[in-house]
Amino acid sequence: MKKICILLNGPIKNDPRVIKIARTISKNNFVDIFYINGSPDDQLLFNDNVQLYHTVKKVGFKTKIIRHTFFYNEYSFLSHQVLKTNKEYDYIYANDLPCLKPALLIKAKKSTKVIYDSHEIYIETLNQFLPTKAKGLKGLFYKFNLKFLKYVGEAAEKKYLKSVDKFITVGQGVKEYFEKKYDYKGIHVVMNCPEFKENLKTIDLHSKLGLTPSTKIVLYQGMLNNGRGLDLLIRSFPLVDKECVLFILGNGPLKDHLIKLTKDLKLENRVFFEKAVPFDDLPSYTSAAFCGINLLENFNLSKSLAAPNKLFEYIHSSIPVIASYSFENNIVFNKFKIGIQTNNNIDEISSSINELIALDTHPFKENCREAALIYSWNQQERILLNVIQ
Repeated sequence: MKKICILLNGPIKNDPRVIKIARTISKNNFVDIFYINGSPDDQLLFNDNVQLYHTVKKVGFKTKIIRHTFFYNEYSFLSHQVLKTNKEYDYIYANDLPCLKPALLIKAKKSTKVIYDSHEIYIETLNQFLPTKAKGLKGLFYKFNLKFLKYVGEAAEKKYLKSVDKFITVGQGVKEYFEKKYDYKGIHVVMNCPEFKENLKTIDLHSKLGLTPSTKIVLYQGMLNNGRGLDLLIRSFPLVDKECVLFILGNGPLKDHLIKLTKDLKLENRVFFEKAVPFDDLPSYTSAAFCGINLLENFNLSKSLAAPNKLFEYIHSSIPVIASYSFENNIVFNKFKIGIQTNNNIDEISSSINELIALDTHPFKENCREAALIYSWNQQERILLNVIQ
């Protein structure tokens, strides 16, 4: 049995990809996870082959300076957490660019290999963390800061990739980006697909929200941040059939704005919010919806090329999908007719929802069941296990 150390720059409960990876690897290997801001019940997610080490990270002035300059240094302390255990590992598994430098610092001290798992094009996500509508001197500062962050981030990633032993990413579009950007060959694609399961349990979401059984529930689940069409989605609902409601399931920096927008548009009886639920409970909510929404926008290159978890989660719950024309959405829709694609504007989003309401959705659901067999973690974990040999 091999020993693998996984590095994660956030809470484990917030990352279903890392949960699935750790569960798969730990079937026949020992796994230690070093991560940020854990919870007492995190161990319940895993078997006895997984050992958890979490650190409470306080954000002070120094951290903010690093985050807005040489951001790839922010989680270097994870290397100290690992090294002080004096454990030996076969692999250090770095999740995303912030965890790559600490992984390589460990490699420099130990006889180990590094697997880099890029969940997204991290340097292309940096505009999500800076104000986009600032004007005057503040606007100029943020534009300069973004250019600086991207410049140093690209330079660091290019340098660090030379010392990476194995490279994994989430989809074909992101793979092609890295191949072209850094002339890197041999990248493995492990997609963010759920494990295939028969007979998913479903909660009574209508009763929970106080709705009649005939009401159609349109579901968005996932992070509430820029680039996901959420503002447009809410603004489209005055034009959507009155027997239809929107259920937004998740947390994120846009939540307060979206709640205020809902109140401003007087849609409190048609747009409902619920905080994120545990990873293992999510399918019971998803399967209770009429359809799922996946409106990725061209907010940045990473969003444009993303292979979103929610697309596959909707498929596995056999609910039709309304999706934008993004790179990975197009690949799936070209293979399986699982719903309707739409442009990201208010008129077309509302028209697509109304069109789906009027259709017989059983063919879409049958196609989702067929697609779920292809886009499943059961298929993806084989690729992962071949990487870790």
